[in-house]
Amino acid sequence: MERRRSPRYPVNLRVYFPEHDLWGFTKNISLDGCFVKVNKKINEGFLADLLLELPIIGVISLKGYVQHTGAEGDGLGMQFVQVRFAQEQSAYYSLYADYIRLLPEHERIRGRYLENVQKGLIKLQTFPKGS
Repeated sequence: MERRRSPRYPVNLRVYFPEHDLWGFTKNISLDGCFVKVNKKINEGFLADLLLELPIIGVISLKGYVQHTGAEGDGLGMQFVQVRFAQEQSAYYSLYADYIRLLPEHERIRGRYLENVQKGLIKLQTFPKGS
């Protein structure tokens, strides 16, 4: 049964966990958290600071705990924690929430792009392999 309170979006964003010197990329994000593909395990229940790079906006700092690890051990399900008494943390989360609220519009634009591809008006573009 799906327990999520907010929709997930398939977004690939760069992530860094400073305490573990660990880099990764989001597989999906939501208002409540994200799934991060990493190549090193962090234990469930661990509270972690993470830096998340939002397009155009820049790098923000969030705090979350590891809710679960991926089925193949290749990722972390993070649930964000709003630190109520840390003004800076709340400001970062507010920026993140604003970014999430714009994603449905991005999906609408992506749908238009794919519709034009399907109609043969434009070609689906990709980068060459290895770039």
